This record gives sequence, structure tokens and C-alpha cells, in this order.
Amino acid sequence: MNEDEIISVKGWITTYFDDVVQPKIANLNKMIEYGFVEESLALALCYIDAISNFDRPKRNDRKTTFINTIYDFSNFKNDFSKISKIYLIRAGRVSSERNTKCGTSLDKYEEIKTALLKKYGRNNNHHQEMDKDGVIQYLREELSSCDWRNLEANLDKFSYAAVLYERWRSAGVHEMGVETALHKGQPLMDRNKQGEDIYYYNDILCFSKEIILSTLGNVFQNLKSKCLLEVKWPCEIIR
Repeated sequence: MNEDEIISVKGWITTYFDDVVQPKIANLNKMIEYGFVEESLALALCYIDAISNFDRPKRNDRKTTFINTIYDFSNFKNDFSKISKIYLIRAGRVSSERNTKCGTSLDKYEEIKTALLKKYGRNNNHHQEMDKDGVIQYLREELSSCDWRNLEANLDKFSYAAVLYERWRSAGVHEMGVETALHKGQPLMDRNKQGEDIYYYNDILCFSKEIILSTLGNVFQNLKSKCLLEVKWPCEIIR
């Protein structure tokens, strides 16, 4: 691009982030003030999805794009890249049978389930859970054989970021409610008593409103900066 084209593209990028996205983010706090917390947080995640897929071809895997956006631009990769044992156990078999368009089936599901239960037990503890590399390293010690390339390609689909997409973003839109302890009589969208933003309440992985709004804010700022620096749209930058 010549200098005039660069100036033009940067102008469009700035307009998109500042005039289109920023006012919508600002409205989320107003919604929370009026008591629409669940709706506000579902929208916040939809905005992350929308930003990361702006002008992207429709054929892409939106869930994978969402996960990569969280990993690369939220400043919370260490938190969101952990693999949720309970979500893998619940969704792994379904993913193996139905989600073939987004990757091959999860190899050795039953053996993986048994190995994770051996390590973690029946309880859910976010302090113990590991990211993909940690899980694969552990499974290499436990399993006699496995399609490791398959596991490398699919394991992030059971990360905390994936739970955020499936049980919060998608459920909030298509099921009119995010997965919280609300289903068991106690809505949890605040930090726990220890002040943690991500934690388990029995078998429900909970996220505080603070970390969701911070995640959106960080994605907005970091992605805008990178788009302006490289003179590219989000769809050209996000993996």
C-alpha cells in the first residue's frame, strides 16, 4: 500500500473501533447498573466474537477464532487456556461423534477420561487444572498410545475459553441463559469469597463479570493497537 492507502485504512480501522465498537462496550456498564447483568455479559462475549470475525469469510470456525482471540489478546491466556476436566468429560464424546466439521474426533476419549479422573478425582479444582501442553505431557505418561497430533489439534476445544464460548456466549444467545449456578438456584457472576475471577461452583465453571468485561476491554484495546500498527483488519491478524 502507498501512503495514502495506509492513511485511509487506518482511518477506517479507527472509525470501526472507536465509533462502532466503543459505544456498544460503554453501554454494557449501563445495563449492569439497571440489573441486566447476565444479558450484559452475554453481549460482551458476542462483541468479542463479532470483533474477531469482522469481515472474515463465513466458512471459518467461529469457536476456534474466539479461543485464539482470548489467548492472544485478552492478557489472561494463563487463565483461559486451562483445560476443564468436567467440560471435556461432558462434551468430549459429543464432540467426537458430531463435531467432525471442526476437526477429527477426539482420539482415546475413554482412556483420557480415566486418566484425568485418576489425576484430579471427582472434584473440580481450577488451581489443579493445566493447559494443553501440561495435559498432553501428563497423558503421555499415562497412555500407552494415542493420536497425539489429533489431541494437539482438538484439546483447546475443552479449555476455559471454550467453556466461555459454548456455555456463556452461545448459550446466552441460543438458550436465553448462560451456564451458571443459576440453574441450581444461585446465580454466580461475582468473584468468590477468595476474590477469584474464575472458579468452580460444584460442577459449574464460573466467571466473574469483572474478568469478562476486562477481557473484552483488553481484546478491544490490544487488537485495535495491532490493527493500526500492521494496517490490517482483525480477520487478517487473528489465527
